[in-house]
Amino acid sequence: MVRRPLLLLLLAASLAALASEDSSGLDAYFAAPGDSLKPRPAPLLSPAPTANAGSPALVSLAGLPPESGTLAPSGGSVIFRPADGGELTAFPLFDQPAHPGAPRTPAVRLLEVANGESEPVFLFHLRNAVIETAVPGILGQIVSEPARVAELGTPWATGWLTLAAPNDDITASRIVRDLAQSAYADTLYAMFGVPERPIGLVGRRGRAAGRLGEYLPSRDSVSLSPGQMTSSAQLRHALAHELAHRWLRSHSQSGDALAAVMPPIRDSLRYGFRNPDEQLAEALAFAVHFLSRSKAIPARPAAALLESYERLVPGTRNAALLLLTFPAYEHHSLVPSVRSLRVWN
Repeated sequence: MVRRPLLLLLLAASLAALASEDSSGLDAYFAAPGDSLKPRPAPLLSPAPTANAGSPALVSLAGLPPESGTLAPSGGSVIFRPADGGELTAFPLFDQPAHPGAPRTPAVRLLEVANGESEPVFLFHLRNAVIETAVPGILGQIVSEPARVAELGTPWATGWLTLAAPNDDITASRIVRDLAQSAYADTLYAMFGVPERPIGLVGRRGRAAGRLGEYLPSRDSVSLSPGQMTSSAQLRHALAHELAHRWLRSHSQSGDALAAVMPPIRDSLRYGFRNPDEQLAEALAFAVHFLSRSKAIPARPAAALLESYERLVPGTRNAALLLLTFPAYEHHSLVPSVRSLRVWN
């Protein structure tokens, strides 16, 4: 339960931030990434603090769909422990001073206070992540009292490691080939179709522009850039996003129908911000992730989880409902509840 004084302080901080933002910053208060997402931290071999039980949280790292787990403070960082047993990720809570004697700068920003099922949920920007939690804890304390970062211990951060060296095209080609031949890719092909050309690598110019993936309609080809990605999740998501572009190009009426009821992304740091075409492809890619994660979840908790996806990428809800009508998902556990319109209104 969030204490009322802290809740009021967070709401006041949110209003103050809105008042101080320019017109572009005003769009950062309802959250949603794509084929040029920034790389996510990948664990390196270094001493790491042990996270305690922590508080439940959903973390969208480097623009990817949210992962459930727990969040716990440790020194000058918070540690995210994924529920699926994946690697811990550490997020420093402040920026180190540029020179001795300079004050620490908080790295936490309140993004939104949203309505949860029974209590408010708070969305925070922290480094390259968006964190959703009903227990704001140290994140809420720093937003309410930024000077608190002076009291924190030493921070530590997860390192960066890409799937392939930036110029190692041999390894990158093998990674892309393995993905293209995987069961995950087969599921995507069943929904979005198979490109005419084999999946390849983003060219040098695209890599220089920071693109993680490309779809070229003139060649009907998808390209990926493992040398700029730091997780297999990022690689899979990029493929889903680019194939969604392909499907949207050949199903313009369905795309127009989704776009007509799609609220814009309001988080200016999100891929797809002020770009409806990219947002629509991202919504479909988020929907693919949601439907994979919700196979064994009862309808009501699944609907609540879907709202978390929707807060990050508006349009995901309708994209997921559309995909559930595809043959690839005819045996999905949520199909009966969707057909009866239970909990989805």
